[in-house]
Amino acid sequence: MLSPERLRQGGEDYSFTYEKQTGSTVIYLQARVSFVPGKDGGFVAVVGTRNIDDLIKKERQQETALQAACDAAEAASRAKTNFLSNMSHDIRTPMNGIIGMTAIAQTHIDDKDRVRDCLQKITQASKHLLSLINEVLDMSKIETGKVALSEEAFSLSDLMDNLLSMTGSQLEEHRYQFSVNLSGVTHEAVIGDSLRIQKIFTNLMGNAIKFTPDGGKISLSISEKPCAKSQIGCYEFVFEDNGIGMDADFLERIFDPFSRAPDSRVSRVQGTGLGMAISRNIVRMMGGDIKVESTLGVGSRFTVTMYLKLQEADGNSHASFVDLSVLVADDDPLSLESCCDMLTELGMQADGVSSGAAAVAQIQQRHQQSKDYFACILDWKMPDMDGISTARAIRNAVGPEVPIIILSAYDWSDIEQEARSAGVNAFIGKPLFRSKLEKTFDTLANSTAQPEPEAPLTQLNELNLSNRRVLLAEDNELNAEIAIEMLQMTGLSVEHAIDGKAAVDMISAHPEGYYDLIFTDIQMPNLNGYDAARAIRAIDRADCRNMPILAMTANAFAEDVLAAKTVGMNAHIAKPLDWNVLADALRKWLSPDPALPTQ
Repeated sequence: MLSPERLRQGGEDYSFTYEKQTGSTVIYLQARVSFVPGKDGGFVAVVGTRNIDDLIKKERQQETALQAACDAAEAASRAKTNFLSNMSHDIRTPMNGIIGMTAIAQTHIDDKDRVRDCLQKITQASKHLLSLINEVLDMSKIETGKVALSEEAFSLSDLMDNLLSMTGSQLEEHRYQFSVNLSGVTHEAVIGDSLRIQKIFTNLMGNAIKFTPDGGKISLSISEKPCAKSQIGCYEFVFEDNGIGMDADFLERIFDPFSRAPDSRVSRVQGTGLGMAISRNIVRMMGGDIKVESTLGVGSRFTVTMYLKLQEADGNSHASFVDLSVLVADDDPLSLESCCDMLTELGMQADGVSSGAAAVAQIQQRHQQSKDYFACILDWKMPDMDGISTARAIRNAVGPEVPIIILSAYDWSDIEQEARSAGVNAFIGKPLFRSKLEKTFDTLANSTAQPEPEAPLTQLNELNLSNRRVLLAEDNELNAEIAIEMLQMTGLSVEHAIDGKAAVDMISAHPEGYYDLIFTDIQMPNLNGYDAARAIRAIDRADCRNMPILAMTANAFAEDVLAAKTVGMNAHIAKPLDWNVLADALRKWLSPDPALPTQ
C-alpha cells in the first residue's frame, strides 16, 4: 500500500489497516495517505498512523457474538423443526390408536368383551396424548414466566408410593432388578407442589425404564441432607440405571427444549423432548437442581436436590414400641441398615440378618429361649429363600406366635394370597418410611386385604341427588353431552346453557333457589366463565351470592385455579374430568343439608 509505484501515481487520499507484532502481541494500526500540492506542480505524500486496536477487536467480538447468535437461532430453528416432526409422529400414534380402536369397537358393537378391550386401549392412548399436550403447555408457561407453584401439605411416603404404583407394572414386565433405599429421612411431612414433583419423578423413572434393556438394574435412593435454614428440609433423590447411557455431546444438550438423543435404539420412544427441560426448570423454581452423569453404554445417574418446607411435628408418642424386639431379614445391606436404624429411632430393639435361612435360625433360637420377637420383617426377594418361603419355614418352626411382615419394592397383589397362606400378616412397600412402620405396627392385629380397585364411575353411581338441580354452562356440544350424562347418573336434574351469557340469563329468569349449583366452562363465546361468575355474584339475590359455582375447564394450571376463586367461584375441576374428583365435589357442595357450604 506504500509501494513507490503507488505513491508516484498520487490521486485521492486513501487509508488501510495493518497488523504490527509487538513481542507476543499483535496490535492493529490504521495508516492514512494524503496527497498535498508540492513545488513544480507535483505533490507530496503525507502518511499518518493511529492505533485502532480496541476498535478492531471490539468489532470482531461483535461479529463473533453475532455469528454465535445466528448459529443459536439456526440451531433453535432446527430443534423446533425436529420437534414439530417428532410431535407430528408422536401425536398421530395415539390418535391412530383412538381412531382405530373406535372403528373396531363399532364393528364389534355386540361383542362386549371386544368393545371393553377397545375402550381400555382408547383410554390409554388418550392419556398418553394428554401427557404430550401437557408437556408442550408446561414448557410454554415456563418460557413466558407464568408458572405458579402451589403449596400444599403432603407426605413423601405417599408420593413415593404413588410413583412406584404408576411404574411398578413396567418394572416387573421388563424384569428389572429394582432397588429403593432410604437414608436419614427424619421429616416425611412436607409442604410443596406435590403434583409437579411427582411429574418430575415419573419422568425420571420413565426415562430409566425406557432406556434400560430388559433385565437391567434401576435404583432409587432418597436421603435427607443437613439444612441450615429453619423449617426447611433438603432432600436428595437419585435415579440410577445401567441402561444405554448418553454420549458427551448429548449430555451437554439434555436440558435444552426439544432435545432428543439421535440414537436408533430410542427413535421408537415417544416423547416431546421437553420432559427434562421442564423438570429442571421446575426444580430450580423450588430452589434446587438436577445433575446428570452418564456414560454411553454404561448407564445414567440423575441427582435431584430439592428444598421443601417442613410441616409441624405431630407429636405422636411411641411409648408402646419401646424395647420391643424386631428381626429384619434383607439381603441388601443398605436396606437392612436403614430399616434397623428406623426401628431403633422408634425405641425398638432391632436385629438384622441377610438371608431367609438366617432369619429362621434366629427366630428358632429366640423361641427356644421363650424370647419371641414382637415381629419379623422379611424382604420379599432374597436369593436363597424368598420372603414367602422364609415365612412358611418360620410358621413350621414356631407356629403363629410371631407376626410376619413382607417388605417389597414390587406390587405384591399377585402373591398376596400365597403369602397369607404361608402365614404372612402384613405387607409394607419400599421405600420404607417410618410412618409405614408405625402404621403397620399399630394396625397389625386388624390388617385386612387390599380392596379391589373400584370401577371409574362407582362413586358417581353411589350418589343420590335426585332432589337437586344444576346448571351446566358449556359451549362444546360433546363436552356438554359427557358432563350431562355423568351428572344425571347421580339423579341430578341438569339444564344446559350454551355460553356464559345464556347461563346468567337463565339464572335471572328463574326464581330464587331454582338452581342448587352451577358448573361453568371458562373459555366460552359472548361471556366467558370468569365474567359469568362475576355477573352471577352481582345479582341482588341471596342464592346468587351463596350458590356454589364450580369451574369445569381445561384451563388447568395453578394460576387458573387462583383466577377462578378470585372471581367468586368455589372450586375448580380440571378437564379431562376425574370422575372421583367430580363425585367428591358433588358430595361436598350438594350435601343433604339445605344450608349449602360457601367459601
